[in-house]
Amino acid sequence: MRLSELGEFGLIKRIRAKCKNVSPEIIEGIGDDAAIIKTGAKKILVTTDMMIEGTHFDLSFTTFSQLGHKFLAVNISDIFAMGGSPEYFFISLGIPQKCKTEDIDELYSGILKLAKKSGVTIAGGDTCSSKDGLVLSGTLIGTADRIITRSGAKAGDGIFITDTVGDSAMGLILLKSQKSEVRSQKLKNKKLKFGTQNSKLIKKHLMPEPFPMKNMSKVTSMIDISDGLLIDLSHICDESKVGALIYTDKIPVSKELAEAAGTLRLNPVSLALKGGEDYALLFTAPQDIKTDAFKIGEIVKRGRFIVDEKGRKRRFQAEGYEHFKRK
Repeated sequence: MRLSELGEFGLIKRIRAKCKNVSPEIIEGIGDDAAIIKTGAKKILVTTDMMIEGTHFDLSFTTFSQLGHKFLAVNISDIFAMGGSPEYFFISLGIPQKCKTEDIDELYSGILKLAKKSGVTIAGGDTCSSKDGLVLSGTLIGTADRIITRSGAKAGDGIFITDTVGDSAMGLILLKSQKSEVRSQKLKNKKLKFGTQNSKLIKKHLMPEPFPMKNMSKVTSMIDISDGLLIDLSHICDESKVGALIYTDKIPVSKELAEAAGTLRLNPVSLALKGGEDYALLFTAPQDIKTDAFKIGEIVKRGRFIVDEKGRKRRFQAEGYEHFKRK
């Protein structure tokens, strides 16, 4: 079978099935945002993420500092999605000949600025040469008193999200549409300037700001929005063996996304449902929970449905970004 038929998540399931015999210290291994390892009284969280030039980022419209910020941010988001606190970051780099030492200095300046803000220590890593583009691989270690997985959702729980979604996807669309202009700005002074209307959307894509949940005592399951709301909600449904019902008029869409989508004649709700890299937290909890998050639906026993503003109900699939799948 070709990987384009199996897809990223099919491949992960295949690997997970082959790696069932694990140490008893591993509470959760493959299949969540981070692995959970118990050592004595402590619970350690370990997550790893790769970013590859040409797949995850384009150096013609991101600075190395912005890239460094995002590189650490996506790892922090995984730790937050498990209810943990990030602590130690290990960085491995595959560096092509075209990169200068100043570029790597700038990359680390972005990493270190967010690390200081987030209480993360850079603890080690590896470097090697790359024949084809810049490769970033990060491993972040965190800790948690109470860990939240994808597998705890129960029928009757509400479905909540901590921020607007679709902004990052629109930011990427805007960057691609303005690529020549952005490249010109970048070459001149490495400080990218954008119109006020679009700056928030573009910043959300280039420099996401993950935030932890303040009160997680009643949260039953959680994941971050990295691949898209529908596909990430489907992960919760798969692991919890439940269904979901979500309402399109409850999906939080920012004013900036609505305006930009209107100008480009795109559907903002579709971007909110299928766009990725927002790094908001999607979680389930009792419906009467006191929270500032947006309630977008509820967990049901079976089936996955979207209800539109006219009350029409349709099934949804796990749509979003998936490596290897034919686009």
